[in-house]
Amino acid sequence: MTVSTTLNKVIYPGSGAQTTFSFSFAFPGGTATQEAANILVFYTDTLGNITQLIQGSSVTNYQISFNPASGTNPTPVGGTVTYNPSGVPIALGTLLTILRSLPLTQATSLQNQGTLYQPVTEAALDYEMMVSQQVLEVQSRALVVPISDPTPSALPAVASRKNQFLAFDSNGNPIASQPSGANTPISSAMVPVVTAATLAAGRTAFGLGSIAVEGIGQGLSDDGFGNVRLSMLPIGDSAPVTVVGATAFTRRVLFANVTYTIPLSSTLYNGFGFWVDTSAFVATLAINAADSFSGMSTGVALVVSPGESLYVYTNAAGSWFIDKGVLPGFNSAQNLQLNASVAASALTISLKDRNGNDPSATSPIVLTFSLFGNNVSRAVAAPLSITIPSGANLGTLNGLGNRIWVGLFDNAGTPVLGVYNSLNATSGAVLSWDETAAQTTTAISAGATSTQTWYTQGGALSAKALRILGFIESTQPTAGAWTVTPIKIQLFGPGIKKPGDTVQEISSVIGPSDTTNSATFVALTNSRLSITPSSAANLIRVESISSLALPNPGAPGTATGTIQLSRGTTNNAGLFGAVPQLSQSTAGAGASITLTAPIFVSGYDLPNSASSLTYAVQAKSFAGTITYGGATQMAIREIFI
Repeated sequence: MTVSTTLNKVIYPGSGAQTTFSFSFAFPGGTATQEAANILVFYTDTLGNITQLIQGSSVTNYQISFNPASGTNPTPVGGTVTYNPSGVPIALGTLLTILRSLPLTQATSLQNQGTLYQPVTEAALDYEMMVSQQVLEVQSRALVVPISDPTPSALPAVASRKNQFLAFDSNGNPIASQPSGANTPISSAMVPVVTAATLAAGRTAFGLGSIAVEGIGQGLSDDGFGNVRLSMLPIGDSAPVTVVGATAFTRRVLFANVTYTIPLSSTLYNGFGFWVDTSAFVATLAINAADSFSGMSTGVALVVSPGESLYVYTNAAGSWFIDKGVLPGFNSAQNLQLNASVAASALTISLKDRNGNDPSATSPIVLTFSLFGNNVSRAVAAPLSITIPSGANLGTLNGLGNRIWVGLFDNAGTPVLGVYNSLNATSGAVLSWDETAAQTTTAISAGATSTQTWYTQGGALSAKALRILGFIESTQPTAGAWTVTPIKIQLFGPGIKKPGDTVQEISSVIGPSDTTNSATFVALTNSRLSITPSSAANLIRVESISSLALPNPGAPGTATGTIQLSRGTTNNAGLFGAVPQLSQSTAGAGASITLTAPIFVSGYDLPNSASSLTYAVQAKSFAGTITYGGATQMAIREIFI
């Protein structure tokens, strides 16, 4: 017969239904085993993985049947492959390939002067044609050059092409090469980079631009170990500073009051910023007239008080922002300032945000109330104030430094401001407030004249949670007539004392004793001690313990010695507290004896001063000379109110 088709391969896509696949190309006849050996079947999965199947009865293999040779033709044609005898078809997206593959041998022998048996000759010619078709099939899958190209050279030797790229030289011949230029094989994504005319164009193609060759800039530095680290360069400032681009990421530490003149934000970049540590000084952040701090009016400078650490930054679109360097604690009020002012003999205390504006929905004051084991957060998002009206002295005295505590009450979700005076200036008693217990308050009015009472704006409250916000210090010439602006406004937080806390204590053991026969109180020479109060509003406690010796009165009578404490060394009234007295009596004449006994004296004082003060033991005698001292122990304690 003739081999009438050039095919030796057929490919079927999986349909999810078909299990039998036919082929129509010729194959050498022989036994069933010989015929099957010349037909190969391959399965390609959805990922492109190719597996050669093996004829058999397994569910992963196939069966094959062949058409017999027809008539006088010695070479049979066609047959059928049944994939997966269990009847499960190949899935969509897969392929089944049937390929004729013959051994490249010649098995037909023609004897010299023997009988020419035509079917044998024809079968041999058919075999040779099928082998030629097999070579053609392999060749069709190979890379070839166009017919008009000159004959190319061979590939470089194995040793020369190891770990190299296949490339072509200027003549188009294959060479082994490393990437070196525009003629090196590259991916389509890298074409704009490799073919860029300049390094700058290449960087742009990478999306880097000029940043690839710029300095690492302020705030970044090489740590010496091959790493780029973020750093905040500390710079001490004691003179006015003009903020420029190089100010970015520096940490400005104040050694004097400093004004920072900040340029128009749009001349900088989005995210530009720097730190300010005020220490014991004041920083004034003077921005451009066209810019504004968040929540503030255009062109208004922001004043940063002592003891602050904050980050100043901009969006380069007209707005500046402030972030605290240290996050507040869970229970600390956030975004809070207190403002106090006097007008018409009344004192008004207002809540403000950190920029000095009324709290709002976009700039709320947030704090947490803790009561009965529960924590609840509240936001003050509207203006809130309390006014202490004329006549409401809260128990303060004329011309005496006072400290008014400011608290916020949670009235079922509605914030209510309150004020409190912890000191009874008449008795010297101090009663602290308590944030851990529910508090009951009195509505503030002109009749608010009691100490140690919470007064609230808008009415009385019963059993409400309290948060302390801070305190206001002032000295009013006439108590209840609020005419003098407060000298200090302090937020409450870590490091701030509570009423009754000891601010400082001075103590000493005084060796020398003192004597006096004065019938009126006189300050003893040695029994003295000095202190400088930190605030004129605070309470002072003074105490002394030593021995008091009285002479024997001799004739029937009584010898009496009395001591008291005084501020200063002149004869004046004692402090808050009892005046200790020691007496001895005789019924008749007798030997001269001396009565000595330990005696303790203490008292409280409201000196209304932050200057150095000396406290002394005063003594007087009703008869004879008395002796006080000898290892006297004196102590002075400043108490926060």
